[in-house]
Amino acid sequence: MKLVLDSDVLVHALRFPKDEKLLSLHEKASQIFESCISGVNELVIPSVIPIEVGTVLSKILPSDLANEGIEKLLQVAVEIYPFTTEQSLNTLYSLSSNLYFQRCIANSSKLSKIKKNPKDTDVPGWNKSKTEVMLGGMDVFVISYAEMKSAMLITNDWSLWYTAWKTGILSYWLSGLNIEQISNIANGLTVK
Repeated sequence: MKLVLDSDVLVHALRFPKDEKLLSLHEKASQIFESCISGVNELVIPSVIPIEVGTVLSKILPSDLANEGIEKLLQVAVEIYPFTTEQSLNTLYSLSSNLYFQRCIANSSKLSKIKKNPKDTDVPGWNKSKTEVMLGGMDVFVISYAEMKSAMLITNDWSLWYTAWKTGILSYWLSGLNIEQISNIANGLTVK
């Protein structure tokens, strides 16, 4: 299965948390990332993800460990779009990256702020005090890429998950997944 893992999921996977409250997220994210390492799932990511992961890891880990985490991510990703260390792919991607850019531009105004549907109050993580969901610029790149690749998006950013889910992108919120669902994803299966 083709997966787009958001930077927050990858950060949880690539470092062992000091805070015990984050251990469950680390275990979930690690299991999914391991499925990409083993080849059960394909990790495809937009080029903003390694940059964001590198930035976060370098703030919380010694630089050698942060660099090791980034190298691992770069080795595991089947595609880093639209930039890669593979020159022949860079030539190919230059032809399609304008389509991706146009999709991101369209999504930046369409998806950056959406009203929450009051009928969704049974959705995991629902915050009744907020009536709308807002995405940042990096999120627009991620959601546009998942849409373009018809890939499953996994994030721990509730706003990104909700927006993807409401627009019909197969997506999951890491905090809302149970052990069985994580196992299914790690085994290349979709979950309900």
